[in-house]
Amino acid sequence: MTPPTPLRKPKLHFDTAAHSSHVTFDDGKEMRRNLPWQHYVEARWEYGEPDLVKVEIGGWVVVIRGHNLGPLFLAMEDHTLTRVRAQPALDGDREREMDTFVTMICFSKKKAESGGATPSF
Repeated sequence: MTPPTPLRKPKLHFDTAAHSSHVTFDDGKEMRRNLPWQHYVEARWEYGEPDLVKVEIGGWVVVIRGHNLGPLFLAMEDHTLTRVRAQPALDGDREREMDTFVTMICFSKKKAESGGATPSF
C-alpha cells in the first residue's frame, strides 16, 4: 500500500516583487527578453484556451503556454511579475498538477497598423 501524498501548497514557478519596474521572459532555449512595465499594453487569456496567455508589451507580443496560469495572469494584472522561464520538463508531471508553470514562451514583433503579430513558434 502506497502512503498518501501529503498535501502541499501549490508552487508558483515565477518571481514577483511589490514594485516591479520590468519583467523578464525567458524561453529557456534561446533568449531572455527584459521589458519595462511602463510599455505594457495588455494581457489576453481566453476562456477557450486556458493554457495560453498573450501579452503585448514594449512592441512585442509574448505568447505564454503553461499550466494553471491564473496566478501568473494575476501577477501580470498587478504588474508584480518580475521573471518567468519556460520549463517544458514540468509538463506531464503528476506531482506538479497543482503548480503554476510555463512550458513555452515565444516572442513576435508587433506589426505596425495591422493590429496583429506573427508568432515565432
